[in-house]
Amino acid sequence: MPRATRINVLLLCLLSGGLWILAWPTMGGLTPLAFVAWLPMFLAEELHHQRTLSRKRAFAPYAMAGLVLWNFSTTYWLGVVQEPWPTRLLSGGFPTVGNTLLMALPFILARWLRGAAGTRAAQYGFIVLWLSFEHLHFDWDLQWPWLTLGHVFSTRTSWVQWYELTGALGGSLWVLLINLFLFRAYMAHREARARDGRLALASAGLLLIVPLAASAWRYATYVPQGNTMEVVVVQPNVDPYHEKFGGMDPLVQLDRMLDQAAAMMTDSTALVVMPETALQEKASLARERNGDLVLQGLWENDLEASRSVERMRRFLQQRPGTALLTGMSSALLYPAGKGRTGTARPLGGSEAYFDAFNAALMIDARRPARSYHKSKLVAGVEKVPFESVLGKLDGLAIDMGGTTGSLGEQEDRTVFRSALDPRIAVAPLICYESVFGDHVAAHVRNGATLLAIMTNDGWWGTSPGYRQHLHYGRLRAVENRRDIARSANTGVSCFIDQRGDLHQTTEFWVPAALRGEVRLNTRITFFTRYGDQVGRIALLFAVLVLLNGLVKQGQKKRV
Repeated sequence: MPRATRINVLLLCLLSGGLWILAWPTMGGLTPLAFVAWLPMFLAEELHHQRTLSRKRAFAPYAMAGLVLWNFSTTYWLGVVQEPWPTRLLSGGFPTVGNTLLMALPFILARWLRGAAGTRAAQYGFIVLWLSFEHLHFDWDLQWPWLTLGHVFSTRTSWVQWYELTGALGGSLWVLLINLFLFRAYMAHREARARDGRLALASAGLLLIVPLAASAWRYATYVPQGNTMEVVVVQPNVDPYHEKFGGMDPLVQLDRMLDQAAAMMTDSTALVVMPETALQEKASLARERNGDLVLQGLWENDLEASRSVERMRRFLQQRPGTALLTGMSSALLYPAGKGRTGTARPLGGSEAYFDAFNAALMIDARRPARSYHKSKLVAGVEKVPFESVLGKLDGLAIDMGGTTGSLGEQEDRTVFRSALDPRIAVAPLICYESVFGDHVAAHVRNGATLLAIMTNDGWWGTSPGYRQHLHYGRLRAVENRRDIARSANTGVSCFIDQRGDLHQTTEFWVPAALRGEVRLNTRITFFTRYGDQVGRIALLFAVLVLLNGLVKQGQKKRV
């Protein structure tokens, strides 16, 4: 064992951060390192404990050194936007620093537990505390579950076919337990406890081999479910900085996308999918001579009146058996004196208010246009955190094109159905939403037989961000056993099957269109039906562990 010095504690924590970088998808891609990546951190805590027996010293600063290295190296791309340096520092630095601080909480609490309830309680307590952190990090104003440990297997979906039972946090639990048992085996060896060491090593081995073997069998024997349907996916490759939000006429953009789709369509094409914010016809108002306001553009009060929807209607007249699903930037007007949401903003020069949305639109020949509002919004860009407590803070929002400030959202998990084809029941997943397992499962519980990911990943250039986002979607396919049609403005567009395998992947930053067959599965997986039970159970145990620590601490004080 290394000497119990400050520098060794620090170096071991940095080594843990480095191992996570090497293990992470699109970084090092050495996935097996995830099973040992926490070992140096656990050893560092043990050395720190030994050197501070006679005086209390915090371990968190050392842990944060490794955590910030991991966070920065895997998500540095958040700061490579083509914006002024203050915006770059905010968009890249805030998630890194904030996520590092949140990740440090399980270490801080586990350190306290060790003093209050002993080493074993602290070790298992750390596992449930970490899982609780991940579970809670999926659903609050600063949600950022990008580095959920279970995502490390997103490029190795053949290893985790059992995510259909557990979701991604099952992978987190897998990693944590193997790391812990390997550490316990190492400590038993150092302390000449041979029997304990063999038991811990055997436990780690079984925990590694059994899930891998079960997953390999499931992957090899799984038969894709559902009837087939032909889908066309469009990748227009519109520059998000210089063309999409003002540099190119919105209807010119739409015509190009429709031309791309038409070139790939056949008489059997049932659905065309276009990317996030594909429709950019500005929502504006005109005033008639009598003083009445006239809605122009993508107002959800009357989408059929927009030139974009009218253009798509004409396109579908020649293809009456096809439905169109696309992303759009839209708005909803609340007349003066009418009810409005907390995210509504005043309409200049009037007493009316309006909401702005990052939305999806579904249109076919027999039904009015329908919309869905993105519900997992990016903190700082699409949602200003804690406005319900702090009030309107739109001035702090990061301008990344389009509408800034807090966008509107919705609670319902919409499933778009087509009147033309009863097979079509598609969940619209807009960009970041595809990272949230429970969120996607809610769409499927509502009847979705197909997932459609619509995204615009061109903001971060050729950095690892767009490839990480692509692979995370593969886990949603496994969790729910649903095919995915993925339309990305600048790439990567593709199809993903129910085992999480990629098909027909496009190149990045080129225009493209794909035609493929997807399967429409109606069966519900355990994870789809019950959601993230691993996280919920861990949260319960975390509360019990902390209460036990408080009781033990109180008993010690009384003694």
